[in-house]
Amino acid sequence: MKKYIILLVATIILGFVAGNKASGQPGCENCFAPWLCSTFTTTVNCNGVVRTIEVTVCYYCYLTRPEVDVEVLSIRGIPVGGICWEIAQDAVSNWILEHGMELCGNLPCDVGRKTFKISYPICADLVYHENGTYDFFPNQSCEKKCSTEVSWCWCNCTPDCDPSQNCTPHIVFYPPIGQWIWFPEGNGNCEYLSTKPGEQRECQKFKSKCNPNDGFPP
Repeated sequence: MKKYIILLVATIILGFVAGNKASGQPGCENCFAPWLCSTFTTTVNCNGVVRTIEVTVCYYCYLTRPEVDVEVLSIRGIPVGGICWEIAQDAVSNWILEHGMELCGNLPCDVGRKTFKISYPICADLVYHENGTYDFFPNQSCEKKCSTEVSWCWCNCTPDCDPSQNCTPHIVFYPPIGQWIWFPEGNGNCEYLSTKPGEQRECQKFKSKCNPNDGFPP
């Protein structure tokens, strides 16, 4: 057990060091120490077209318990139409979970599970581009977020996680634990306002897993 604890502490420290290199990137001005910031790109297949989106997240790796808080600050280049917003959220969450070890280190399944709380804005600023894509950015005066908890662990092919003879080490994901709405700052007041390409809105109401039928995009 001691060697696993040492491994966990070491990987968490490495996660802090690696993540801190990204803290000076554009879009990280709303992420404050001891939280760390990272910007990454991923792809979404929406309406038969593969597009690249840019994501900035602010995250905190707890040292005293196996938990990680991740707040999605902005996503740039989301296509409008169909269920593109839902596809984009799923793509971002999948990237965060699949790269969780790079952010905060791993946790062997025979030791326990690591819980990720991933939060998306319900109230945020909207930039709607002429090319049919949009961005959102945080606005502390009206912050409201939807959070989902998911847990995973690193399977070293021990019987408790994968007894298969063909097993190779991998991440084991578990179903979401729950989701809820919360207000980190501001009054949490926003409403959906019809917006056309080329326009911007402050404190626009966005759809989320907590309010899937109420907000932007229409």
